[in-house]
Amino acid sequence: MCDYTQREYSCGHLRWIASKWCRDYTISHKRCKPNVADFEYRAEEVCGECKPKEYPPWENLIRRSKQRTD
Repeated sequence: MCDYTQREYSCGHLRWIASKWCRDYTISHKRCKPNVADFEYRAEEVCGECKPKEYPPWENLIRRSKQRTD
């Protein structure tokens, strides 16, 4: 089993970060049953989904098309 760290953010979302891959995963790259070995609570942080998007000051100068044309 691979070892994971369960991280809880102040927004209430949970994330599981691999802290150690097992031998089976390193060979086959197939995920096995996770083993939560550590817990973290980040009271001062929100997850990446909840963070406000920060754009550079020159973002409004870039013209982006609404649809991709490939």
